[in-house]
Amino acid sequence: MVRLILCTLLCAAALGAQTLTDLQRRADAGDRDAQTALGTLYETGEGVPLDPARAATLYRAAAAAGHVGAQINLATMYLDGGVPRDPAAAVEWLTKAADAGSALAQMNLGMLYESGDAPVNANPAQAARRYREAATQGLMPAQYRLARLYEEGRGVRKDLDEAARWYRKAADQTDPAAQLRLGILLSPGNGKRTDIVEAHMWLNLSASRWKNEALRVEAAARRAALETQMTEAQISDAIRRSIRWQDTVGMQQR
Repeated sequence: MVRLILCTLLCAAALGAQTLTDLQRRADAGDRDAQTALGTLYETGEGVPLDPARAATLYRAAAAAGHVGAQINLATMYLDGGVPRDPAAAVEWLTKAADAGSALAQMNLGMLYESGDAPVNANPAQAARRYREAATQGLMPAQYRLARLYEEGRGVRKDLDEAARWYRKAADQTDPAAQLRLGILLSPGNGKRTDIVEAHMWLNLSASRWKNEALRVEAAARRAALETQMTEAQISDAIRRSIRWQDTVGMQQR
């Protein structure tokens, strides 16, 4: 089963200066934001007794009224627990949220179609469709996943140029996995897109960002392998580019 990313609600913004009593009053009056925010509190036990059943009831009321965040949270509970599992209901609510334009729902629905977790059958084309919807909205994980489909030719025609384009978008959002894959695609032997200096730049950035030691070592090893094919001037240029990226694009993402 693919674990969904819990929709992060800005509960503080929803609460404002309101007390829990005021939030409950608003929820009772049918305020969808209040119902969803209150449901999040009961689901997490933050400031109130942990009560998943009550959280689901609140989410369900808001979801039925079209609140996208509640739809995603309710779908998450149907898949991951807190209420009796109901994958079919989870997909139904996710689809509603995705069709309403939620990038998070689109990506998570794509994950279900890619993996073939019940109750959907594996459908890479549908996965690519949903990833593209989310990726176009700038959601970094969806950009990376769409790029992988293009690189591997699953659900879409294999297209390394398109893969590189989406990897670049995710890489510019500081995703070390996308930086690694982009560095690999730009390395010699991968067609017209080859740019050994830029490949080194992305591998260098990836090697400096991984928290996973094994992946950091992989990025560093690929960078070192490239350096055996580069001149000192090219290596210096690549390092300057990575510093410039960190000082411009990288800083904007912090």
